[in-house]
Amino acid sequence: MRKIRKGWLWALILLCIAAIEGLIIAYDLLRSSPSHFQLATAEAAVPQRNMTLPPFIFEPAEEAEMTARLTNVQKQVEYPLLYRIISQSEEPEATEKAPKEEVSALEHKQPLANAQNKNTGGPVMVAVIIDDMGVSVPHTRDILSLPKPITASFLTYGAANRKQVKEAKDKGFEVMLHVPMMPHGKADLAPVTLSPNMTEAKITEDLVQMLDRYKGLGMKGINNHMGSLFTEDAQSMKYVMQILKARKLFFLDSKTTSKSVGEKTAAEYGVPYIARDVFLDNENDYNYVMKQLRQTEKIAHMRGYAVAIGHPRSQTYLALRDWMQGLSERKIRLVKLQDLVRELNKKQ
Repeated sequence: MRKIRKGWLWALILLCIAAIEGLIIAYDLLRSSPSHFQLATAEAAVPQRNMTLPPFIFEPAEEAEMTARLTNVQKQVEYPLLYRIISQSEEPEATEKAPKEEVSALEHKQPLANAQNKNTGGPVMVAVIIDDMGVSVPHTRDILSLPKPITASFLTYGAANRKQVKEAKDKGFEVMLHVPMMPHGKADLAPVTLSPNMTEAKITEDLVQMLDRYKGLGMKGINNHMGSLFTEDAQSMKYVMQILKARKLFFLDSKTTSKSVGEKTAAEYGVPYIARDVFLDNENDYNYVMKQLRQTEKIAHMRGYAVAIGHPRSQTYLALRDWMQGLSERKIRLVKLQDLVRELNKKQ
């Protein structure tokens, strides 16, 4: 019996030894070793070649265009990329562009009596109004960081609007109300939009509520947000003028249609009136905005004054920031819109 037990014991020992040897061999086969994967190496001499690149040569016109593009790139880099991505997504899109059939701004305007022109060499007046204020907080903050005077036209809706209007007023900016009015085409309308389909009572009620929301904050006047359809309707515009007359407010006609009756109805009710000359940013492009600002200057020097409307957009902010440098050297005097309205509406 003892011999049998000893035999099983030796068999178990031998089995354990065999198992250990097997594990050692398997580990040796599977483990990574540099000696198992050594590659042959060889050296080869490659002849050296010297290459010379010719300089870039531009025609004068191309050089100017390239310089402008590089300048624009530099402006873009200076403006933080992440901030631009975030803020551009907040830009309001419901903005009508200048009508295609619009007549020249100089054809329906009279020269400002006491403004200088290019013949006298004195300064001329330019008023810049920024519409759609109060929706995009970062863009509103940008505009309010610009030197004054700039007129900020705030939309009638937005949770933080009243707070932002007060901030603008405290910083010395002129503030006015950007009133949504019905356009011809489809648009992302405001929660409350004045329409020619409304009754006199409804137009009056809605406009009064819009104005009362900012009571005590010094609103000087209103201008139309969109409104190509509404501003062509004489009866509807008369209802608006009645309220503006009672509250001693002026009307800035954004001229989203050349058929606007704003000037005629304002005259009927004795409401101070002024019209937009140039839209600055139909394209959110730095070079385009600068071109429109130069056009504004040209009109001002021809007639004595000009009115430009822009929006709180990234490229508009950058262009205005740069354009406002050296205004005095270019004989441009930036003024509040109410001051220009007062001069234009003086009784002769």
